[in-house]
Amino acid sequence: MPNLTCPIDNSLLSDAKTAKQTSSKCPECYGVWIPFESMESLEDSASKKEMIKGQRKYGSREVDHKCPHCDRNMIRFRYRGYNLEIEACPDELGFWLDKSEEKSIRSIMKKRSDNLHRANSAEKSWHTLKSGGQNGLLQRVKDLFRIQ
Repeated sequence: MPNLTCPIDNSLLSDAKTAKQTSSKCPECYGVWIPFESMESLEDSASKKEMIKGQRKYGSREVDHKCPHCDRNMIRFRYRGYNLEIEACPDELGFWLDKSEEKSIRSIMKKRSDNLHRANSAEKSWHTLKSGGQNGLLQRVKDLFRIQ
């Protein structure tokens, strides 16, 4: 990786690993520059592979922090609509994560994955009830009131 500097304190970033992928970390503020592919890997490590991730950026705006990769102003956005703001390269080459934002992203993706699983389970249960399947609640209620 080329020599990159921290957008927060201009320290020289050192090589690191984030989500088992190449990244660069600031020794002063502990922020991390992760390439686009590393963000994908970070999200995948906390969610089910088949999960459709949807939109990542909400409410984008330019900020004064310079991108470590291209030296242009980065774009700050709300990550997946949650109360977490992170910065990205304007050319979408990578992301800047402040200290512990990696953990917040993992937590958000796990929560989204769990919610999706619950929604799928509820939908399957609803279809069973609606169709009056053999063990469906609707069928049992009908059987209860059936005149013999």
